[in-house]
Amino acid sequence: LSRAARGSMRDALSLTDQAIAFGSGRLDEAGVRQMLGSVDRSHVLRLIAALADSDGASVVATCEQLRVLGLSAASTLEEMTAVLQRMAVIQAVPAAADSSDAEAAEIARLAQVLPPDETQLLYSLCLHGRAELGLAPDEYAALTMVLLRLLAFKPQTFAPSATAEKKTPREPLSPAAPPRRAAVAA
Repeated sequence: LSRAARGSMRDALSLTDQAIAFGSGRLDEAGVRQMLGSVDRSHVLRLIAALADSDGASVVATCEQLRVLGLSAASTLEEMTAVLQRMAVIQAVPAAADSSDAEAAEIARLAQVLPPDETQLLYSLCLHGRAELGLAPDEYAALTMVLLRLLAFKPQTFAPSATAEKKTPREPLSPAAPPRRAAVAA
């Protein structure tokens, strides 16, 4: 509720009233998430783990699951930026790891698995990707493309293979012999 209110006490009180009404007098996390269209962090952690493993199929499947559940693509990217920010802090200053919430251990594990440069790239993609959601005909397709972009631009380490062909000219030109020009008929 506090994140949805974005620092406004009046909005926080209004959202709390709406959540109580939505939950028929009961206020719980699942009901509030449903009312706000917020994404459970388990989906976000699954997406980041799939991206760390370069598992495009899991990324696409999780985005499809979010669509089926009717969860907000914008909320997904917002939650991802929050998790990625925590991961970047852990990567830069390991002693700053916060173990106060239930996901702290998984976030610390992901901070070790995903290289810092990829964490920064994914953070930037998620942050800027929120603006792309309204431009696409389908926000889930846009979400999928934002996340698959990391896999497309992920640094790859290539080992030379025995079957790789070297791209060189077949007949190198000698510096002493200029290239032949076709004769022009007058």
